[in-house]
Amino acid sequence: MTIWTLRATIGQEKAIAKHIHSKIENNKIDVWSLLIPEALRGYIFIESDSIQSIDSAVQGIPHVRNKVVGEVEIIELESFLVPKPTIEGLHINDLIEIISGPFKGSRAKINRIDVGREEVTVELLDSQIPIPIKLHSDFCKVIESAADEISEEDLAKLIAESEKITGKSDGKKGEKDDDVFTELFKS
Repeated sequence: MTIWTLRATIGQEKAIAKHIHSKIENNKIDVWSLLIPEALRGYIFIESDSIQSIDSAVQGIPHVRNKVVGEVEIIELESFLVPKPTIEGLHINDLIEIISGPFKGSRAKINRIDVGREEVTVELLDSQIPIPIKLHSDFCKVIESAADEISEEDLAKLIAESEKITGKSDGKKGEKDDDVFTELFKS
């Protein structure tokens, strides 16, 4: 069995797959599976023994752009076959929009993440009183990610390391840093 690739008009992948499916059932064509990954728009993957079977399944179907681009190994498609958990892209302090449920359309900040249950505890930004609300991670759409932000502890560590390297303080402990101008006016 070999997996072949078809190019299709973007947005027409499901309609093409329905046409292929009905053709396979009516004409008893040797095609075993169809895959339409959401991440790869405009592509359809078909599993069959021969290219002739695919050609007969695709013949006459509108919106098919290129018949067969080439063979694909199953290893290359594994990322599309195993769904990623929605909790994977969420971080503490992310700003999110709630996309479903009674708080739909509200903006919130993530305070806690429960990976096992795929739940997040959020605090609504629009409310006057901070009330923690538990949501399923499917209900969250990230507006602003906090993954790139540096924490205060990490910032303090970086400052301490730079002081060790340069031998200078940041001036918080009452020490006066010598700069270029004070050196010029000493003489």
